[in-house]
Amino acid sequence: MKHFTKLFLLGVFALSSTISLAQVKGTVVDASSNQALVGASIYLEGDNKGTSSSLDGTFDLSASPSGNLVIRFIGYETQTLPAKEDMGVVAMVSTSLGLDEVSVIANIAVDRKTPVAVSTIDPIYVAEYAGTQELPELLKLTPGVYATKTGGGVGDARINIRGFDQRNVAVLINGIPVNDMENGWVYWSNWSGLGDAVSQIQVQRGLGASKLAINSIGGTMNIVTKTTDAVKGGSFQTQYSDYGQLKNTFSYSTGKMGDGSAVTAVVSNTQGDGYIDGTYVQASSYFLSYAKDINEDHLLTFTAIGAPQKHGQRDRMLSPEEVGYDEHGNEIDGGYGIKYNKDWGYYNGEMLNQRNNYYHKPQIALNHYWSMSPTTHLSTSAYVSVGKGGGSGPLGDYAPTDENGQIDWDTAAAWNDTSSAGSYTILRNSVNNHKWLGVLSTLRHEASDNWDITIGVDARHYRGEHFREVRDLMGGDYWFEEFKYAVDGDAGRDQIRTVDENSTSLWMGRTPFENRVAYDNDGIVVYTGLFGQAEYSKDQLSAFFSGSVSNTWNTRVDRYNYANEADQTSETVAILGYNAKAGLNYNIDERNNVFVNTGIYSRAPFFGFVFQNYQNVVADNLLNERAMSAEGGYQFKASKFAVKVNGYYTQWKDKTLLSGRIPTADGGTTRALVSGQDALHQGVEVEFNTKPMHNLDLGGVISLGDWKWEGDVFATLQSDIDQSIDTIAIYADGLYVGNQPQQQLGMKFRYQINRTFDFGGQYVYNAKMYANYDATDREDADFRDQPFQLDPYGLLDLRAGARFEMLGLDSYAQIQCYNALDTFYWAEGRDNGDGGLKDGFPGWGRTFNASLKLNF
Repeated sequence: MKHFTKLFLLGVFALSSTISLAQVKGTVVDASSNQALVGASIYLEGDNKGTSSSLDGTFDLSASPSGNLVIRFIGYETQTLPAKEDMGVVAMVSTSLGLDEVSVIANIAVDRKTPVAVSTIDPIYVAEYAGTQELPELLKLTPGVYATKTGGGVGDARINIRGFDQRNVAVLINGIPVNDMENGWVYWSNWSGLGDAVSQIQVQRGLGASKLAINSIGGTMNIVTKTTDAVKGGSFQTQYSDYGQLKNTFSYSTGKMGDGSAVTAVVSNTQGDGYIDGTYVQASSYFLSYAKDINEDHLLTFTAIGAPQKHGQRDRMLSPEEVGYDEHGNEIDGGYGIKYNKDWGYYNGEMLNQRNNYYHKPQIALNHYWSMSPTTHLSTSAYVSVGKGGGSGPLGDYAPTDENGQIDWDTAAAWNDTSSAGSYTILRNSVNNHKWLGVLSTLRHEASDNWDITIGVDARHYRGEHFREVRDLMGGDYWFEEFKYAVDGDAGRDQIRTVDENSTSLWMGRTPFENRVAYDNDGIVVYTGLFGQAEYSKDQLSAFFSGSVSNTWNTRVDRYNYANEADQTSETVAILGYNAKAGLNYNIDERNNVFVNTGIYSRAPFFGFVFQNYQNVVADNLLNERAMSAEGGYQFKASKFAVKVNGYYTQWKDKTLLSGRIPTADGGTTRALVSGQDALHQGVEVEFNTKPMHNLDLGGVISLGDWKWEGDVFATLQSDIDQSIDTIAIYADGLYVGNQPQQQLGMKFRYQINRTFDFGGQYVYNAKMYANYDATDREDADFRDQPFQLDPYGLLDLRAGARFEMLGLDSYAQIQCYNALDTFYWAEGRDNGDGGLKDGFPGWGRTFNASLKLNF
């Protein structure tokens, strides 16, 4: 009877508990765009249990329909609402002033509307996985994207999309292009603190939806920074890696003040050793955003971003014998390990790395958003970027190496000390200063309920200054500049060079012309582009048609080759470019949609191809590079499962190449400009996410690519009197494109144990990756072998976090483990021309990073 009574009472208690609970349901959306917010945190006030919004923004929480329901999402005002069974649609208001306006300038794609293949990295993922990773590495779980640390110095990462390197990937910060105006490259060390200020990163693969005539053959990387926060508050975060790198970050927002203005600032400092031997980092970063609502029709924002830094590098690739692992990752006798770096040695008992990068490139932008009428809006961004700095390296005879494979600086200094003809070997700086001014203005008019018309202008003026200077005489008295390769020789110019007081300056110093060595020239690029777009949207159908035309003026100034000032400025070469794109999206129903897009792109050759042999001689066979692309995709999206599938076909026409050094009749050498090389990049990409439980998120990606060079090309090198002196042949037809895995598989998970603890991880498997090679080296018609194929590899990253109260403040601690299985792999390599691996960069082993963040 006693047992029966106990069971009865227990049943009554359980029943009463069940009766007291109900299913609290609702949908979380962005108040401005009405887009679903995925991953919003929902819980009853005072209760440790909760849930998060599903892939379509819906949530379902077993809870008592009494008390208050709290809904939180990064970048939005926290909502505290009376709990009830049907919460309906909860519209979250962004705390960022001007975010919608920035999204227009940045051409952010809209889900189920913009017909492009797109992936978006949200601020939660950035906060959880950034740690000590480079910004491009946050995209490694994005279909068709490959990011690597290259040599391993801080900020030395690179990114490839669909087999195209950074020169063919457009990188935008708040809609402003940041690819180098001369060569198209992106130097991530210039933006080393940008991750602290990121609101979202969106990757549009293929030609994308940007209206600008930019380098988007492989894709477009849109980085949107935090805008000015309308809510007062701040945070402090400190993090430390297991190899000795310390980073502190402080952020603060005033909130919207009485005069309608607000200020947000983020500053950070990073110091310590690098993972790779001989590397280090001394870096700071700053982000400042000011916004002011002038009135209902005018919003003014000011943004400043910068990251002055110095860091040691590993510039030279390593052979398998130097690493101690063969080309297939098998351990072999000898070698110095994966951290080995042959760019440093000891000098007077202290470590000295010959490869150092130092740079400061602030970008300052003033944005004005004007609602001219309810249907017409003008957005204008005027910006300036002044870059100063460069990189160091050896000049002259090579310094000897000691028994440990390191540079013997003391012996080199002894040679220099006893020399009567100046130093044999020195350290020099290759300086690359620039001044970049630009304006980007977009006028958008809602012509009707279904049509939007956009027109705009993109204008830029760039001047890059390139020279070398003496960094360290290494025990000698001076450097004797021979002007050996200068067109005019020394021409009576002073040939004695010493260290200048302005060497390695990140700020105002400037080395005089007469103290520069090896080369001294400016590249001037003036660019003007006009663009337009028509967008149609009605019911389930949306489409766009866009086009742009641009002109690029190139001028070269060379003070080293030409002693006479009248000869120093080249002619100005103007080259026309254009693109045209169209796309269509159709929403079959609330869960299914399909899209197609196509486009053509004609890009002017980069500055280095316009002028031959580092002189003011204009190439006579310049051709624009062209791309033609088509792709289609399908998306299914429900509350528990979402998947995107797309296929692409991109033809790259008339890629410009430079041949190797070719002897000339006068005993010198030259290089030939080779145009006409084609390539075909095609493939299939899949991205999926699922939420089988309210506190468990799973996802994955699949990328299957097939990227090959097409056709053999021939070029004729001609003398000044138009007589043929050599013919260059490139036999590249059918060769696979190197430097990026053509097959990728990735998985991820995140488990929210309760409101306090969470953990997650991701695994990326890379395969079918060919070593890098120079197609111009394929000069034998009978040699058609594919380049060396690196072994496939997979990397597992893990992390865990805990949210708690510390000193009365909301706090969050986490630990990240990268390459948790300590896998050895070749992250990139070079083909030896005979079916093997010449050298490469091994990837990093297992590393840890721990952090603590306090919010106030």
